[in-house]
Amino acid sequence: MPGNRFSNSLKGPDSRIIRSMWVAVVLLLAGTVSSAWSMSEKKEIEIGQEEHQKIIAQYGVYKNKELSDYVNRVGQRIAEQSSRPELEYTFTVLNDEMINAFALPGGFVYVTRGILTHMNSESELAAVLGHEIAHVTEKHGIRSTNRAKLLEGVNQVAQVLSGVPGLYQMGQIVNHTALMGYKREFELDADRIGAEYMARAGYSPDAMLKTIEVLKNADRIEIAQARLENRQPRVYHGFLSSHPDNDTRYREAIEQAMALRVDYDEFIRQDEFLDRLNGITYGDVQRAGIMRKNRYYHPKLGVKMSFPADWRVDALPVGIQAASQTSDAMLSLTTTPIKRGVVIDDFVADMGFRIREGRSITIGGMPAYIGIAERAQTPYGVRPMRFAVVADTRRRVAYLLAGAGQYDLTKIASDREFISTIFSFERMAKQDYEEARRPQVQIVRAEPGTTMEALAAESPITNYALDKLRVINGLYPKGQPTPGQLIKVID
Repeated sequence: MPGNRFSNSLKGPDSRIIRSMWVAVVLLLAGTVSSAWSMSEKKEIEIGQEEHQKIIAQYGVYKNKELSDYVNRVGQRIAEQSSRPELEYTFTVLNDEMINAFALPGGFVYVTRGILTHMNSESELAAVLGHEIAHVTEKHGIRSTNRAKLLEGVNQVAQVLSGVPGLYQMGQIVNHTALMGYKREFELDADRIGAEYMARAGYSPDAMLKTIEVLKNADRIEIAQARLENRQPRVYHGFLSSHPDNDTRYREAIEQAMALRVDYDEFIRQDEFLDRLNGITYGDVQRAGIMRKNRYYHPKLGVKMSFPADWRVDALPVGIQAASQTSDAMLSLTTTPIKRGVVIDDFVADMGFRIREGRSITIGGMPAYIGIAERAQTPYGVRPMRFAVVADTRRRVAYLLAGAGQYDLTKIASDREFISTIFSFERMAKQDYEEARRPQVQIVRAEPGTTMEALAAESPITNYALDKLRVINGLYPKGQPTPGQLIKVID
């Protein structure tokens, strides 16, 4: 009998260890819920306050009082209908482009600039806030942390007691699977409960269905783009994994909340919500300088340059780095101070490169040097590197541009692109300062003949403008605005 063979395989000291470990897992997991609910509200708030300071320090608060007050007003209206209305809830708009919303224990709820730009009505904002308030009321953060810590402890004990690597690996798998399962469990729990809260506050729960679909579409295009660009996707909440398509359990939970809806339609005006978004900053504010299409401006230093089409530009700790679409070539721009009266050739000699070829020239009206370093350290390891040094003697700063390819051996495959970018480097003219504005969301009314393709062509969005515009307007993958419809454009 299969059962007998299984029983026989669990005899001896190893079987006692395995049984003991599984008993420990069951007991520890059973205790996580009770330990979370037994935590005092005072302690919960203390944890939230401590972590709140870290969140603010890391991301910063988006400084727009009218928008912040509006988000707080919607959030407080929903929180009053929650199972813990006595908590003092704090709603914060973070100055970050990532598409995310989250909550800390004790009533601290956050939405990012990035997720707000993907909302198209107050009801959709209410769906996001209701979901996060539910995470607070159900103490999901504390329960997840307890489970993670306890499972980690179980894994460590298993390794020590058993001395069996396979058992320890099994513990790691259980840990990972449990955490992923709990994530989906808690997300669906927050959807169901959050839908009830927003319904009692007068919002239609079906807005949660619309919101999740928009966020799933944002994940879809990010994953597709990351695959094309040979990089990891930047998805933060895992909307596709926690809310897969045709998820009957999720949809039924939301629809059941419809019976609780209270008629507060005067609170739900789409135009008012979109007006609140008018002028909100779009894109990365952590990067030094401003990207519009493929043109990079640094108003503080008064310089600009152009990158090849389809390249993406990311922030470095002390500069920027541009990567080809498939990530097989990169070019960085960094700065370093120079002394008064420095000779460019002497400056390059002090850099320690073994230069295959190089010469002094002028780039953008400034003394410069361009060459190839025979073997230099690059993001891909030791490679031949195209480099240039441009000296701004007025500001006493040197600009260092360095490009390399992933598969380069002696030749530099993307050298033509590197040279073109290097020679585009120059000082900004007066009109450039007018152009060098951080992109913003503008709310406009679609006219007859308005197409998303035309709006994307005029947009300063660097890459995938059409897909991104369609997602933020709820028109992905192929939708078009109707005449008279309020839509978001980036200007």
